[in-house]
Amino acid sequence: MRTTVMAKIPETTAHCPGTARGKDVTFQYERNDDGDGTLIIRWEDGEDRIHDREVIGIIFEPQGNISNGVRPYLILRFVASQSLPEATNLRFSFESLAVTALPLEYLNRHLLTKTPEHLSVPPNQDGSSNLHVVISTRSGVGEAQQYYEEVLAEALAAIDFNADNYHVHTTESEKSVTIFVEQVILPRANKGIPQTILLLSGDGGLVDIVNVFLLSDRSPDYVKPTIGLISMGTGNAMANSTGLNRDATRGLTRIFQGLPHSLPSFSAHFSLGSVFLTDEGRKTEPLPQEAGRGIVHGVVVCSWALHASLVADSDTTEYRKFGAQRFQMAAEKLMAPDDGAAPHVYRGKIILYKTDDQGQEYFEKIPETRTSYIVATLVSNFEKKLTISPDSKPLDGQLRVLRFGDISGADVMRLIGMALNGGGHEKDKMVQYTPISGLKIEFDEADARWRRVCVDGKIIQVQKGGWVAVKQWDRAVVDLVA
Repeated sequence: MRTTVMAKIPETTAHCPGTARGKDVTFQYERNDDGDGTLIIRWEDGEDRIHDREVIGIIFEPQGNISNGVRPYLILRFVASQSLPEATNLRFSFESLAVTALPLEYLNRHLLTKTPEHLSVPPNQDGSSNLHVVISTRSGVGEAQQYYEEVLAEALAAIDFNADNYHVHTTESEKSVTIFVEQVILPRANKGIPQTILLLSGDGGLVDIVNVFLLSDRSPDYVKPTIGLISMGTGNAMANSTGLNRDATRGLTRIFQGLPHSLPSFSAHFSLGSVFLTDEGRKTEPLPQEAGRGIVHGVVVCSWALHASLVADSDTTEYRKFGAQRFQMAAEKLMAPDDGAAPHVYRGKIILYKTDDQGQEYFEKIPETRTSYIVATLVSNFEKKLTISPDSKPLDGQLRVLRFGDISGADVMRLIGMALNGGGHEKDKMVQYTPISGLKIEFDEADARWRRVCVDGKIIQVQKGGWVAVKQWDRAVVDLVA
């Protein structure tokens, strides 16, 4: 991609003549009250519409002939399934549309004048690239491989990045991302080498990367790798909370137009005997250890009670077919058990840790020992429409707790329904919602099913009489493009 704009940008208005695909057309750019825009291309026999939410960026056409000081442009566009022929069986595609004389407002909004620095990381001395593409094949409903082939690879090629300019890594198991980062990214980061990972994944891939760095020794020369997240998961909490999913491109627009920002995280320590649940809850694995305690780091949420249960219960091959709907399906079953019993109310002691205006930490014990729902989160949205923590701002690093006490299943679903409609639940008298620096839960449940904790989609089962302690982390180990 050209790093300097040498050609003149024409002083065109929101309505102007030009060419598209070599044919004479008229362009018109319209924006609605929400700031969303549409480029209308009028041909002799009809019109096309390109919505702002589909545009990855606009570049000068590499081989375009300059006429009157103006070089043709390429509109890099993400094309969703509803705009594709049924016979293709594609969920999405990429289009590079050659045009001239675009409206100035449209150019100002989308024109890319240089390659982002995070895509232009220098190669190693042996010529190997430090730009990596990681394709998480199990994320969400399994769209990542097709997205890479049909969209990401084509978009990179449009800015002169071919397959020789980056390495592609495809996951083969739940451990693939961890192994790749341990073997490739961590050693280079410790040598002070800048690296970028374009991650086609949900929140799980992101937290796998963060855990490698936080659980490993980092040298004084350590340089934070940069992650460009393309949301391929089910809930995509990070992408929905940072604006990556504000448009239709799954985060690709931000990779081309955004900047790296420090990614906040938290730690969750667990009592002795706590284990990961894997293989749909049929197997267990030990937790990483720190000072004799299990430890897991997260960037989205640590939860117990209903939230942890519905994430765990819905993490099956059968449920995953339903995408984000799987969470609601599991929640409804937990709220209306098959035996006709009332929904379970979870028992345990909860301590909240807070920081006063002088920076001193203090704690508050919650008198009530029965809880229906509790999350400690760094993000605002667990799903696109589920605004669980309305006060959270993108990457602000502030941990917040949201809790429902001993309330009916109908009230739980009413409050979740409010969150699905933009919020308001946090102000309800049945809800406890506040900034925290940490929390501790001491479990009082005989049945192991009710002692499951969720950390960014990973499920940890705590031993009887055990505990979890969550702490806001003050050091970022990676940057996220947003």
